[in-house]
Amino acid sequence: MVSFKNERIENVSLSPQVEPLLLDDTLKVVLDLQEQWRQGGWVPIRVNYDPPFADTPQWRAQLRNVNKGGTSYWQAGDKYQVMLVVNRFKDYRHPTEERYLIKLDLAQPWVTQ
Repeated sequence: MVSFKNERIENVSLSPQVEPLLLDDTLKVVLDLQEQWRQGGWVPIRVNYDPPFADTPQWRAQLRNVNKGGTSYWQAGDKYQVMLVVNRFKDYRHPTEERYLIKLDLAQPWVTQ
C-alpha cells in the first residue's frame, strides 16, 4: 500500500512474502532484514518498548501469542524510519500450522526515540 499526501508519497506499507511463513522461516527473514539495516547504518529505536527481534525463547513465545506479535522500529538518520511487525496469522491452507506475516512500514521519521 502506498499512502499519498499533497500528491507526494507519504509512506509505503508492504509484506516481503507471498504467503504466511512458519516461525523459523519468519525469524530468518526478520533477522536478515535487521542485519542488513544494521550494516547499512540504520539503528534500532524505542528499544526499551519495542526491541529488535531475536531468536530467543521469549521472542518465540511472544510471537506465538495471537494477541501480541512483535514490533521493532529502525531509523536511518533523519531521513527514514521503518516499522517491522510480525503477527501470527491463521492460514486456511495450513490449518494445523502456526503461520506468520511480516509487515514493513517505511516513511519519514514519525516515532520519537
